Amino acid sequence: MEATAGSRASVNVTFTGALPLSSGAPAATIAYLPPLTRIRAGGLLSCFDQGEAAVIQSGVLVAELRMATGSVLPLGRFASDDVIPALDALSTPAFSLCYRAEQLTHIAWLPRRFAAQGGREQAARTRDALLSAAMRQITCLACLPATYRLYVELLRCASVSGNAAFDLPTHSDLAARTCTTRETISREVSLLRRHGILSRGKLVRILNPGDLLRRIAQALQLENEVDVWESIGVKPLDYAPH
Repeated sequence: MEATAGSRASVNVTFTGALPLSSGAPAATIAYLPPLTRIRAGGLLSCFDQGEAAVIQSGVLVAELRMATGSVLPLGRFASDDVIPALDALSTPAFSLCYRAEQLTHIAWLPRRFAAQGGREQAARTRDALLSAAMRQITCLACLPATYRLYVELLRCASVSGNAAFDLPTHSDLAARTCTTRETISREVSLLRRHGILSRGKLVRILNPGDLLRRIAQALQLENEVDVWESIGVKPLDYAPH
């Protein structure tokens, strides 16, 4: 059975049969979950027509706030054994909340009787985490200039990669994530490279994370580095101060 995942996506979702409950999920009173859903890389999923929540069996889903203007704000990443709630009830005509698959991902729907137990509590915690992430994004939009929002996104990419080199997203993708123009991104990336903060090439490293962090701290009027990382919702990088 094929179904489209998300109103804007042309990527398919496939129901592929029952799957044993993963060992990482909450203690279960049932042996099997309902049909497994396969989401191809790039696929979008928001409306859960198979239940109120699901558990990720493999792969990675990124929760995103997608605006009618084309901007796409990342809110969080979820991987195996995470319980995720439906997001369609939180959407409006001006924006939508959805999950995007970073790679081929499999999720299994939680039956209502299971969701009423530990699954519902985990789904509620995920909603709280997404709300917190949304508030951080609002803070960045309200308090940081567009170029500084780029700094946050670059630090997020570095953090996700474990402070290793990462594939620099396209300027169009970075513009969508930071609610600015591609020209602004292109100009600022060139400046960061010229000043020795960002390495050259498609596979990049942030050579001086502290410089970006200090700029963000000044804009947010924060002095403690820990407070800055928490405010932008990025896992701190391990780096040697310049």
